[in-house]
Parts: sequence; C-alpha cells; structure tokens
Amino acid sequence: MKNHKLFFILAALLIFIPVSVSAYSKNSKTNNSANQPNSLTLTKFKSSGGLKLFSVSLLNPNRKTLENAIQKAGLIPIRTGSDYYCDIYKVNGQLTGASKLYVCFTQHNRFANAQYVFPSFINPKLVKRVITMVSDKYGKPDSINGNYTLGDVTAYWYFGSDEEIKIFRGWPSTSVYLNLRNIPNYRRFLYELHKQKENKIANKAKSQSSAF
Repeated sequence: MKNHKLFFILAALLIFIPVSVSAYSKNSKTNNSANQPNSLTLTKFKSSGGLKLFSVSLLNPNRKTLENAIQKAGLIPIRTGSDYYCDIYKVNGQLTGASKLYVCFTQHNRFANAQYVFPSFINPKLVKRVITMVSDKYGKPDSINGNYTLGDVTAYWYFGSDEEIKIFRGWPSTSVYLNLRNIPNYRRFLYELHKQKENKIANKAKSQSSAF
C-alpha cells in the first residue's frame, strides 16, 4: 500500500477545483483599488497542449518521463517513486522564490498536478509577483479574483478543456502556490485519495470491531 503521510498537508493545497467567478462590470472596475485585481469572466481558451513542465507536455505524460526531465533540470529529489502519489523536489534556484515542487500522479502513474510552493511570511506582494511572472509567459489570466493586500487570491489560465494553471494564496498566510494541472487526471487523483481514505477508515473500524 502506498505511503500517504504527506496528504494531510496536500489536502489543504490541492483540493481547489476551478469555480466560476462573478461577472465583471464597469462599476466594479471603477471601484477597484490599485491593490485589487479585477474579477473577470473567462476569456478565450489557449490551445490544448500548450502547458509544459521542463519542456514536457502535460497533456498526459507518464511518471518516468517527468522524473527524468525534472532531475535533468537540476531539481534535487527529496522523495520520489511509484510507492507515493507525489514526488517531492527541492527547487535549487530554478524558479526564484520557490522552495519545493510537488508532482502528483494517478495510481496508474499519469501526471495530475505540479505544485510550486513559494513560502512567505507577511509578504502580501508575493502573489502579485508570481501572477506577473506567469503572465509574462502565458499572457493575462483567464480569470482572477481577490485582493492583493488582504484575503484569498486566485488566478487561472486555461489551455483547452484539459489543462490549467492555478495560482492561489490563502489568508492569513501569504505563501503562494502555483499549480500546473491536467484536469481529468487531477480529478481522478483526488477521487483515488478520497477512496483510499474511506478504505483506511473502513479497515480500521473492522479491525477494532474484534476488540469488543
């Protein structure tokens, strides 16, 4: 059985599924301050297959292909292998401000989600910097919501119907999470984690029933 000690932490980082945002009106645009991103409706999707990680297309790569590309890029493996849902790497300066990269897979070792962690302590400006960095490569977000100076912030870039980038900052923590996702595989990954948790609870209940 796979070892999933990490997933109590990952649950807080990875469970966010895209949601619709409120329509953008002229009044809200007028009232927004310089510190608050606009709340935008979706724009035209970018082409499928445009999302890559270390030159590997994220449409549906296998685990070995990504592991080889990541290690070739110089990231330091902390924990890898098919005994785990998620590989963990130390980011060795390849992406400024990021400390770790989590790369998660389905039970059949198909890519689901890659998450860069940008740790921060009382630095609300960090999320804007990360959004700007991604915008420089992929253009403006297709949707964005929140206030840079206070509270949650989310931004999405969509590539066809199967790929996306999500940037998320919760609150009061100012750490930022940059996710690159294969959406169908990511949903399967979450489903598999949920089923495993259910099975663990059922097995524990079964083992305890013999004690009385």
